[in-house]
Amino acid sequence: MAFGRLRYRGIAFGVAGPLFAGLILGHVGLSVPEPYFGLTLALFVASVGLIAAEDISGVIKTYGPFFIVLAAVMTAVGLALTYVSATVLFADAETALIMGSFTGALTSSPGLASAIEALPAAAREPYQIGHSIGYVVGVVLIVVFNQLYPQLAGLDMDAEKRTYEADVGGNADERADVSRVTFSLVGFGLVLAIGVVIGSIPIPMGPLGAPTLGTTGGVIIAALALGYRGTIGPITMRMDRDVLSELRTLTLGLFLAVVGVDAGAGFVTTVSDYGVQIVAAAAVNSLAAIVVGLVITRGLWNQDWITAAGGICGGHTDTKGLAAAIDATDADEVGAAYGNAYPFALLFMVFYAKVLALIVPVAVG
Repeated sequence: MAFGRLRYRGIAFGVAGPLFAGLILGHVGLSVPEPYFGLTLALFVASVGLIAAEDISGVIKTYGPFFIVLAAVMTAVGLALTYVSATVLFADAETALIMGSFTGALTSSPGLASAIEALPAAAREPYQIGHSIGYVVGVVLIVVFNQLYPQLAGLDMDAEKRTYEADVGGNADERADVSRVTFSLVGFGLVLAIGVVIGSIPIPMGPLGAPTLGTTGGVIIAALALGYRGTIGPITMRMDRDVLSELRTLTLGLFLAVVGVDAGAGFVTTVSDYGVQIVAAAAVNSLAAIVVGLVITRGLWNQDWITAAGGICGGHTDTKGLAAAIDATDADEVGAAYGNAYPFALLFMVFYAKVLALIVPVAVG
């Protein structure tokens, strides 16, 4: 957090500080228990979802199916560029390694599982290596983008929030009959429990298999739905935003630190062993998806940055980017747009990963 507060010419990495610190400490040997990742992720996403829940109806009414289109296009760009990288730009590299940069750069674990199912056994390990390298690259780029873009673009965040409130807030359903409590441990726990269940339900996709939404998808859906509803029997789901924001800040720092530590272990060695071509392919995929998302949300749809940032992170299927966007905008409402785009991007990644495995001739060894 101290690193993130350092400024150079008005630019600071903010919430990316724990991520970079984790990368360095993970590289030198620090490790954390594996369950820390899932726990801190679930707590962070639940906090964000409950805060953003009151705006979810406004986002849906204002933008309708637009986020489905955004998710489809952003992930399709990654697919197309990975194909070009594997067959043209880095044709001399091991094909499966480059292919792995697709699901890695867009940080999609369900996409990884879908690809592994479709690949021959000999190609699975190099694909996973490519995914792991691409994952670190994708995380760093989406986090840094969300931290630096508003500063470099000179965005007036107060003006962006007013635009968001005018465009989205006016369409939100007012539910004055729902009371608010300071905090409900039972309600928060219910979000986590239902979210884990939702995230573990297989989604039948015929020959593409039956992927799940995972912890992120399940908990964000549960938090948005239950938070919007307001009550479940005697249990109140509307909680004080300041309390949820403090919880979100705490779990955010923990989550990104864990991500950094996990990703930093062996990263330098892996890159040195398998070359920088995977890093380049992943960087191209991630940056292209982000730029296309920026053009669609800001250029074509003229969205405020609160909505656009959430949609881009959702289309990138990246919770770490969501964390950075919330930190940079100081607006938890980013989570509403993220919750609209993320599930569809995840399903498109599952489909496209399978398509990539079918259209690229895999050579290993």
